[in-house]
Amino acid sequence: MIYSLVGNTQINCSKIVLGTDYFGKTIAEEDSYRLMDYYCDKGGNMLDTAHVYSDYIPGERHMSEKVIGRWLRKSGLINIPRNKIYISTKGGFPELDDFHKSRLSYDNIKSDLESSLELLGVDKIDLYWLHRDNPAIPVNEIVGWMDEFVRDGLIACYGVSNWKCSRIDEANKYANQNGLVGIQASQIRWSLAQVTPEEDKDDTLVAMNSQEYAGYLANKIPVFAFSSQAKGFFSKIRVDTDGKIVLPEGKAGQRYANEGNIKIYRKLCELQKVYPHASISQLSLLPIIKSEINGYAIVGCKNIQHLQDSMESADLDIQIDEKYLL
Repeated sequence: MIYSLVGNTQINCSKIVLGTDYFGKTIAEEDSYRLMDYYCDKGGNMLDTAHVYSDYIPGERHMSEKVIGRWLRKSGLINIPRNKIYISTKGGFPELDDFHKSRLSYDNIKSDLESSLELLGVDKIDLYWLHRDNPAIPVNEIVGWMDEFVRDGLIACYGVSNWKCSRIDEANKYANQNGLVGIQASQIRWSLAQVTPEEDKDDTLVAMNSQEYAGYLANKIPVFAFSSQAKGFFSKIRVDTDGKIVLPEGKAGQRYANEGNIKIYRKLCELQKVYPHASISQLSLLPIIKSEINGYAIVGCKNIQHLQDSMESADLDIQIDEKYLL
């Protein structure tokens, strides 16, 4: 495993981050424990969750945080030094019936944060994310809230999810000018595969593109990539006996089946001929975790086999040209 510091923090984070979106719902609690155990045993040290995770699936709310909290207590990791396992969670997600109904406010963030601390069973969140932006709120207000939470000891540092670089830069300029704690990391959708435009229905998400990439190179803010494996799109493609590409079914095929992604798949296949010890999935992660940007790949694996494959990508001595990024 390889590690790097997150921004101006003391968090030396593994380049592969374990996403926990469906823990306790479509991934059973005991299976979730096994995934976290394996992840830590192999050198992973950052869990990525959110107060809202899996709430869009019928059943008990906040299951991801609850499962992680129970695992921390069961495994005995809750009382060990924080560099063994870092906890990151998010708050301020919009109303579930309409993502344009913003909940980005001081009261909502504080309420979500305090609830997350209780459910996780920790006294401080290592990396706290604002789950969505609301450009109508001045950045000076938001930076003020987050600086307070840091100084009160509720969070060690904070980042933002689905913010544009321009807003991050504006916020950090204000923070620097006023002696406040600034944004240390960003979390956006980033993978080699681009969502088919007509399937890209959530306009509250921010995805990596050439403009954002240039912005991150300039401001040197680390990027945590969600949907880094595009629902496993590249690894689920098959080639039939006639050499014809068979695209995956389900969400992977629905969201990512387009000519641009098929071309990238062909490039990955050519690379695999040069590096036969690497899987297609591993090759698709390398442009993120070995980018000029300090990039981390969040992987939402559902079984140990897939998690093992993803984690071993960090140990590959392969550098992919940036033309494969965007």
